[in-house]
Amino acid sequence: MELLAEQPLQNQHEQFDKSIRFRNDTVTWLAETLNGSMRTSFDYYYDGQELYAADNGAMGEVFDFAITQAKTIVEDNPSLLFELRRRIAEKGEYQDMLAMAAGDLPNTMIVVSDFPPELMAIKTDVGGYNADRKQTMLRVISRQPDGTLNMVSQSLDGSNRQALEAIYHKLGVQPAAGELLPQRVYRDLPADWQSTLVDNLRDAHDESLSQQLGGNWHAGIKQTDEHRVENTNDFVLQQIDLVDWFVQAKLANPVAAEKLRYNLAATISERFKRQTVVRHLSSNLPPIYHFQSQPQLTIEIERSTERAIKRGESFSGCGITVKNELDSLIDNKLDEAGYGNQSDKQEEDEYGPLNFKCPKGHHNRRPRGGFIDECQKCRISVRC
Repeated sequence: MELLAEQPLQNQHEQFDKSIRFRNDTVTWLAETLNGSMRTSFDYYYDGQELYAADNGAMGEVFDFAITQAKTIVEDNPSLLFELRRRIAEKGEYQDMLAMAAGDLPNTMIVVSDFPPELMAIKTDVGGYNADRKQTMLRVISRQPDGTLNMVSQSLDGSNRQALEAIYHKLGVQPAAGELLPQRVYRDLPADWQSTLVDNLRDAHDESLSQQLGGNWHAGIKQTDEHRVENTNDFVLQQIDLVDWFVQAKLANPVAAEKLRYNLAATISERFKRQTVVRHLSSNLPPIYHFQSQPQLTIEIERSTERAIKRGESFSGCGITVKNELDSLIDNKLDEAGYGNQSDKQEEDEYGPLNFKCPKGHHNRRPRGGFIDECQKCRISVRC
């Protein structure tokens, strides 16, 4: 699910509404980049064979393409095998959604998409994964009386294992060791229970954090006077001028628009920080809405981008990380972004770094205290 956004259009049906697709992808990505609790809700309709989103796009091929893309990544860098594992698990999740829509599974499915274990030690954002926040996505998928499926996603910062297991315990389940993403839970629930389930599971998670660490928690974020509860998705939806600016750029030229993604994130991040400060000063103030004229918006974007670059900020969400470069392009090929190698980037033994590139530039890793004779990709000799 993390990599559903921003897939190349040539790999999807052309029948979907691009304006709706780009807007939903943009809002969701921005909401995940902001430093707060994110809650999203999407509906999918079933035609007897396939599920379709609000933009009328078929969902099955999105999962298939994600698997194909992950296979290509793993061929170039076998250490990224976990990414293929996660995409396959998510395809299983989608197949279960189809079964739910057909009435062959209970009407509610709970998914805990935990932060990849292989990346828990990373220090730098990569591939949409935030190194500081290490977010889990809790998904509650429910079949509605009219046959549609509703998916509610709730971010949970920190990926605290004990707190995540408290979610399963709330459901009367003891999770197995290892990754939680494929450990889906199914329940038949009344409609009023479905509507409150994500809140109840989030609260179980946060109560576990309070017991472990003390204090009050909301969605894995410790609550203080300076850090109040905020649904970042609601905030992004208020920033109409900024979202429209990026969506129009995407409609005009999707590839060129990606050069603006860093600018977009830098600007909305500054707006979010300003609102947090204002609300701290007076909780009675209403939310801040932005309707900047084009010249004013251009100036705001330029200044926000410049300040973000000086601070060395990066922004991560939904499978995409943008770095602190004015001309930064979005690189979804995670191996080219150094994806998966950040946690052991500095690992060395008596013979030098464990990670290295062959003369043709392919990523390799040798065992500690040992060597490999040839590149794992192109088979060229790397003995020297």
